[in-house]
Amino acid sequence: MKVNLPNVITTSRILLAFVTVILLRIENYYTLIAAIFLIIFVVFLDFLDGFVARRLGLQTEFGALYDITGDRIVEYIYWIYFSVVHITSFWYAILVIARGEIVNTLRATAYRKGKTPYQIHKTRLARFLVTSPFMRTSYAVLKAVAFSSMGLELFLRKKVPDFVYLHHISAFTSALAFLTVVVCILRGLPVIIDTRDYIK
Repeated sequence: MKVNLPNVITTSRILLAFVTVILLRIENYYTLIAAIFLIIFVVFLDFLDGFVARRLGLQTEFGALYDITGDRIVEYIYWIYFSVVHITSFWYAILVIARGEIVNTLRATAYRKGKTPYQIHKTRLARFLVTSPFMRTSYAVLKAVAFSSMGLELFLRKKVPDFVYLHHISAFTSALAFLTVVVCILRGLPVIIDTRDYIK
């Protein structure tokens, strides 16, 4: 059986997201530091699987869907965990999950009618927001910075609670979390708009 490397990378980042939470839960000085760097690595793998698929000519319809599924699982794990430990609002997790499931359902409907996730968009703006390398990379970087900042804030709260700049880091984390959710929703709107015909 031939192994599809991009799908292996996607599976790896899903598993590593769970490992990240385990490290965060241990709350040891070293495991918290390791978790912060692992968050960055997991988000980097999101970029890597698509790059490898394009570079090696291993793009498949399943791979595109599995990549999106991997994104959702990783995001949900981090948003839920950081809301549970009160680093960010649980409403952010709810919004991201609701948006993700709505978009997944609409994409599945379009897929059954012959359109892959990146073929449904009709306008230049929609394609820019959802499928352009710039927006996909920018959103991945934004998530990496936001989740890493959440991990850093958790580390400081647990291990260095009297850190003089903790309040500033907390404010920075809150701003990043808010911006990440806004971009997440903005990138979901074109899917909702452009799949209306397939629903009808």
